[in-house]
Amino acid sequence: MIVASGTAYRKLGVPGERELAGRGVSYCATCDGPFYKDQEIAVVGGGDSALQEALYLTKFAKKIYLIHRRDEFRAVPILAERVNESDKIECLCSNVVERINGTDGVESVDIRSKKSDEVRTLAVTGVFLFVGLEPRTEFLRGLAELDERGFVVTDQQMKTNVTGLLAAGDCRSKLLRQVATAVGDGATAAFSARTFLEDGEW
Repeated sequence: MIVASGTAYRKLGVPGERELAGRGVSYCATCDGPFYKDQEIAVVGGGDSALQEALYLTKFAKKIYLIHRRDEFRAVPILAERVNESDKIECLCSNVVERINGTDGVESVDIRSKKSDEVRTLAVTGVFLFVGLEPRTEFLRGLAELDERGFVVTDQQMKTNVTGLLAAGDCRSKLLRQVATAVGDGATAAFSARTFLEDGEW
């Protein structure tokens, strides 16, 4: 068996997120960015993905609030530098999202300063969330070895600690998660599975 269950976008878990998903709350700038031409939007996150997506969204949005709960971004320095140089992006570090507001679509977002505890409302029509990924591996808990974040631990042949069970793609514990690495994992797992079926040795 080859497990290639992938990942899911991590949710903030704040009021309004689930209710307005697909109606202003998005997890994909490439998919939804063009809908926000000349509008004010918020991007939540501080890693590479959040900053890359915020920079991409400057092609469409009039203004972007980049909200991050820490004092400094976790992204590589070159991305942070480009974000700071953009006249369309306003960085709001040490802030957390409390609520996403709207009826038929996003109308605003409430954020709270972690330093002053002050809550203020930003008038935005879209909220893009990039706060990490969660592996879809809960069904393997107690069966296969998982790392501290829940990703499946394998060797270079995509073999897990369970005989006959392989894992490939984003659900696997590894450094880089991209289409190219997932395809490579899949090819390796298929080859390992065939070898196991032919030789009967793990």
